[in-house]
Amino acid sequence: MDDVRSHLAGARAGVAVPRYLIVFFGALAALGPLSMDAYLPAMPVIAEQLGVTIVQLNNTLSVFLLGYAVGQFFGGAFSDQIGRKRVGYIGLALYVAAAGLIALADSVEQMLVLRFFQAIGGGFSTVVCMASVRDVYPLHELGKRFATVTMILLVAPLVAPVLGAALLPLGWHSIFVFKAAYALVLLVVYVFRVPETRVGHWRDLSIRSSFVQCAAVVTRRVDGRRLPVRYALAMALSASMLMTFVTNASFVYMEYFGVSAARFPLLFGLSVLGFMSMNLFSMRRLKHHNAPQFFHTGLRVQIAALAGLVAVVALTPPSLATVVPLIVVAMSTLGVVGPAGSAQYMSFFERLAGSASSVHTTLMFSLGALLGALAGVFYDGTLLPVALVMALASAGANAVALTLPRELPGASS
Repeated sequence: MDDVRSHLAGARAGVAVPRYLIVFFGALAALGPLSMDAYLPAMPVIAEQLGVTIVQLNNTLSVFLLGYAVGQFFGGAFSDQIGRKRVGYIGLALYVAAAGLIALADSVEQMLVLRFFQAIGGGFSTVVCMASVRDVYPLHELGKRFATVTMILLVAPLVAPVLGAALLPLGWHSIFVFKAAYALVLLVVYVFRVPETRVGHWRDLSIRSSFVQCAAVVTRRVDGRRLPVRYALAMALSASMLMTFVTNASFVYMEYFGVSAARFPLLFGLSVLGFMSMNLFSMRRLKHHNAPQFFHTGLRVQIAALAGLVAVVALTPPSLATVVPLIVVAMSTLGVVGPAGSAQYMSFFERLAGSASSVHTTLMFSLGALLGALAGVFYDGTLLPVALVMALASAGANAVALTLPRELPGASS
């Protein structure tokens, strides 16, 4: 551990950081998509056993996104005050307890409450990932490092539905037992193998200061303009398009198109593979100087694909052959938009990296919860409400991006 600390102390001076750190942060960040995607193939079975419709059960995803936003908001700011690891410990412990209790739930009401607390724990533990990467790596490497974390976490949405389908014969409760076990392993590794990247003290813990810190992030000006929060909002809107789809993926594929639980992971995985391929492209090609170009181009391709999706479901009898490719293209753009936007956004912050991460992820998951639920409110048995909400989110992201420069302004702390 002392050797690792010395590596971190010299990271900004060009000393190599142990590779397992970026792998760990990617595995920790994967807790979010694992929590949302693993039980998607089981949702029709869960809905039937709990005596609710699949649309009603979608509320467990919206509640999770809301709780995740709460956990991320306070977790990031707290990590600036008391240190990253303490926040990570608390979050993982809460997550393990809540996931274990969900495995014992016998009503949708119990599941909703426990999912909220599970999400708070998940938000606490995962919000430190982006901030820790900002702590450790130099500015010119951030885009590449964020892309690496994203590539690792993308294994979760690719594998999670397959895992959920495989565990389903043992009962849907086993899926949540697995989630608890995964978080427990992360907690043990965090305790014994991962060093603190930002030292803090319990005496510095302050809820009021958390709001002050996040307000400082929101009001931060660069070249006389509030550019950082605009990057955060544009990324949040773009990512909430993904969350809207994830919230309604079981309805789209399994209920509307009649896809089986065994086949669902294959179709869902196409979007993840597209995301991963573009993220790999970002890992290889994304640099500090071309990040704005990647960001704007990715958003334009995204809205074009979603406009096509709205046209297909509104004007033609939709089929898997016409819907799936457009969804895959839209999801794939996040592999460019996310790393490029994060590199620009986080470059504005150093001392308040945790609070900056809080603002970004709180916006992202709050909007994801709102828009995912909105698609359910206008549910009419067709794909149009889902497609329209996804397109609305991307249109908002593009509108905000129009106010952002094509070249990155000078970074600051």
